[in-house]
Amino acid sequence: MIIPWGYALNLTFGRGTTDPGPPLSTGYTSLTYTTSPCPDPGYYTVESKFNCPNFFNVDFDAGHYYFHGVRQPIDSGYMMATDFHASVTPTLLFYDTLKGLCSSHAYMFWAAIINPRPSSCFYPSLTFSIETTTGTVIKAGHTGNIGGPGDKGTFFPGWYDPSLPPPPPPFYGVNFSLPAGITDVVVKIIVDPVSTYTDCSATLLLDNILVSRLSPDLDIVNVNNPNATKTFSCYIGDIPVVLNGYADDHYYSLAPARVGDSYTNLAVQWQQSLDDGYTWTDIPGETSPNLNHIFSIPDTFLVRLRGAEAGEIDDLACNNVSNIIKVEVDGLPKNYNLTSNSPVCTDGDLGFDLEGGATYTLTGPNGYFDNSPHPHIFHPAPADSGWYYATIFTLGGCKVTDSTKVRVIGPSVQAGVDQSICYGQNVQLHSQGGNTYSWTPATGLSNPSISNPTASPVITTNYIVKVTDNFGCSDTAAVRITLRNKILKANFMAPDVVCPRDIVGYRDTSQGAITSWSWDFGNGQTSTEKDPPTQAYPQSFSPQYYQASLIIIDTAGCTDTATHRFLSAPNCFIDVPSSFSPNGDGSNDYLYPLNAYKATHLTFKVFNRMGQMVFETNDWTKKWDGALHGRPQPADVYVWFLEYTDAGGKRQVLKGTTLLVR
Repeated sequence: MIIPWGYALNLTFGRGTTDPGPPLSTGYTSLTYTTSPCPDPGYYTVESKFNCPNFFNVDFDAGHYYFHGVRQPIDSGYMMATDFHASVTPTLLFYDTLKGLCSSHAYMFWAAIINPRPSSCFYPSLTFSIETTTGTVIKAGHTGNIGGPGDKGTFFPGWYDPSLPPPPPPFYGVNFSLPAGITDVVVKIIVDPVSTYTDCSATLLLDNILVSRLSPDLDIVNVNNPNATKTFSCYIGDIPVVLNGYADDHYYSLAPARVGDSYTNLAVQWQQSLDDGYTWTDIPGETSPNLNHIFSIPDTFLVRLRGAEAGEIDDLACNNVSNIIKVEVDGLPKNYNLTSNSPVCTDGDLGFDLEGGATYTLTGPNGYFDNSPHPHIFHPAPADSGWYYATIFTLGGCKVTDSTKVRVIGPSVQAGVDQSICYGQNVQLHSQGGNTYSWTPATGLSNPSISNPTASPVITTNYIVKVTDNFGCSDTAAVRITLRNKILKANFMAPDVVCPRDIVGYRDTSQGAITSWSWDFGNGQTSTEKDPPTQAYPQSFSPQYYQASLIIIDTAGCTDTATHRFLSAPNCFIDVPSSFSPNGDGSNDYLYPLNAYKATHLTFKVFNRMGQMVFETNDWTKKWDGALHGRPQPADVYVWFLEYTDAGGKRQVLKGTTLLVR
């Protein structure tokens, strides 16, 4: 098939893969049909592949469907394979009578031909002849020596762009103009005679023998999609089929020159086919190049545009036709449905499924909109519950609506507002609405499994709470606790015991970007210096306790406080009593080193008269109660040894006796 489709002859020999194919009807060739795949001289066959001994396997099909010279892939077709001797008399290879042509118009008469075994012994030359029915030659053209010198083969005559590679195979033929009043002709393909008889023969493969009008292009396009070969409409409403048609001058590459044609006064008529293009009927009233028509019955059919000069529009033989566009006029969608997986939890995925249409829209609460067949709302909120409405469209725009109600269940979780705190401070977190709670990260939380844990983060932290209700649905919320500073820790060094006449020094060991220090030494003295002056404390006749404190402030305005409680001793002279009476009266009941506040690495031992050690300690506040293994020892003189390092770092060793009084 050739486009334009204004052809009078288009012999493709049919399609098929079972060889041989059917013969030509009687009266189309002077050769005799044979079922042999390799015909002898004077015979022909019809086959899909030419595969004779000593020949290349030729898979030749010139009868493909062409669109503006572009070969379209279809199933392989049949071809005519023939063989004949060189002869001094012409051989009638093909002939046919064509009736009802358009007089005074130009035509082309061409065929695809291959010589599969060129030989200098015999290069066949053919004549393409157009004659009246009375035998008068209107036009004749010669192929030259096919496969040899002077071969005039060219590419497909409808190929209009010489800048691109032409499709195979080679074509041969001639263009001609019908004389006025002539509408019937005889076309012939003749093997030219040779001057002297030889014993040589030639094989030729023929396909796609055509006679076609040389006419301008008629093209129709889908306005909304110019590259589409199909358009859609709806049988109700205001959705028409909109197609635009136009004529374009066409040039045919007919060797030896390009031949063109154009309309002077174009008239058109839109046509419709309900049987896949076998028959066509005019669409009433549609005689404009542009179609805008509402078809009120659902159906699928073909549409094309025929055109001719205004005076010839009613003579179908003089008409040219456009490409075809398939039209689908849709009815209302059928078997449509809108479903969801409701009810879903807030930590789940609310999903919808739409079917029965080509496109969809879905709307719902909170301004929800989606146009896919499988919309989703990931982690929906309870506020997403309610009615959802779908519109289901066909390709042609017919539409129906559907709806479904969904329910989103689960806790409504909040974690409070974000807060800023200082290093070392804590803040209480809050959540509600569930049966169980899980806060992460757990670091710095008093209890990550309760609704309101206390948080003491050491860095800025995003706390996330997962709340699960009695349906097993969960949801999460987050709160950010921002630390205004990286670290702020008040600390200082001071003695634990102050002896009479001691000069006490304080040393700040705090951490952080500190800008302010406030000291209180517990003796009525204060300071705002980082390194405060030394302090003195009054001597007393009994132990006195003092408390010193330090308040610091950093660059973020955060504060921290450190305190230190220490003893002011009335006497720091270390000695051991000469006697003691462990009778439980509260007076002198124990033996131990007195006033060893600043002694370190201390060892105190007590021995009886027999040299047996009855007591030992490294802690001067641990006292001997006069018993050994819980048994009171007798009244007697006991020897003690005391060894320690004093405040100056000197090792001291003392010994003496003590009287145990009963």
